[in-house]
Amino acid sequence: MSIDFGMRPLTRFAMVQVMVGGVLLGLCSTFAAAQTATQTTLTAETREISGHTVATLTTSVLDADGTPATGTVTLVEHGREIAGAALNAEGRAAIKLDALTAGDHALRALYSGDTARLASHSEAVVVHPLAAATPDFGIAIVPAALTLKAGAAGIVALTVTPQNSFTGFISLSCSGLPIGVTCTYTPANLQVTDTTPTVKANLTVQTTAPAGKTARNEVPQGLPGTGHTTPLVLAVLLPGILGLGFLGRKRNLLGRAALLLMVAVLSITATTACSARYGYFHHPPTYNPGTPKGSYTVTVTAQTSNGLNATEHTASLALTVN
Repeated sequence: MSIDFGMRPLTRFAMVQVMVGGVLLGLCSTFAAAQTATQTTLTAETREISGHTVATLTTSVLDADGTPATGTVTLVEHGREIAGAALNAEGRAAIKLDALTAGDHALRALYSGDTARLASHSEAVVVHPLAAATPDFGIAIVPAALTLKAGAAGIVALTVTPQNSFTGFISLSCSGLPIGVTCTYTPANLQVTDTTPTVKANLTVQTTAPAGKTARNEVPQGLPGTGHTTPLVLAVLLPGILGLGFLGRKRNLLGRAALLLMVAVLSITATTACSARYGYFHHPPTYNPGTPKGSYTVTVTAQTSNGLNATEHTASLALTVN
């Protein structure tokens, strides 16, 4: 059997190929349709403080139905990344820039999208500082969101961009870390020189897995009183044996009563001490639940100082532990 479409007949094999291609095209269309379109907007507010312009740029990302988006946004100028931030529960993020040079700056907000939403970008917003800024730097984290399982580690890149001929040393730190989470920078300190347009560091975020629930402390080897019960027996019986020896001699009733009391006190003391020692070496380890599941915002700080004034900038990292 063949079908004539005006060109050449299609065999059964060709018809099957056409049908399979149509199915694949339909699946691709369905997958694309599963991701919701988003709209990203950007607004800017500027103020003149201490002779330079401070610009606060607020971005908002919403679904087509007005639902706040999740994920991260990046502020760019002519394709160059300036700063980044994680969206809050309302789908908004505010980024402050206080190191812009004098002149026009056309800035856009880029939304990276997620598994359920498509990426989008805002219209350009022009910021015009009226005064030249002092030497400074900006920081950006890529990606600005990290999802880990308890006990796993992840790496994001921190980029420092000098502005207005900034040079100097920059130290890095983290704050707002949840329980059982540590962060490590490689390198821990950065140096910006005249020949370094940008400098980068890797930020490693390490979470903690649950531990100690079924583990048990073993008795350390080689310590006195371990591996046998002779010291415990001697500690309990020796005072009694010595006491009975004294009681065996001819003494008055009052003396015997005093010795008997002393023997009892020594025996109880020895037994209590040995019991505490035994409990110390055989108690189970404290249970560590690890890093709790949830969503957290980690604040990344880059700081520099010239000996008189200190300058720092922060960026947020959205951390999810599942």
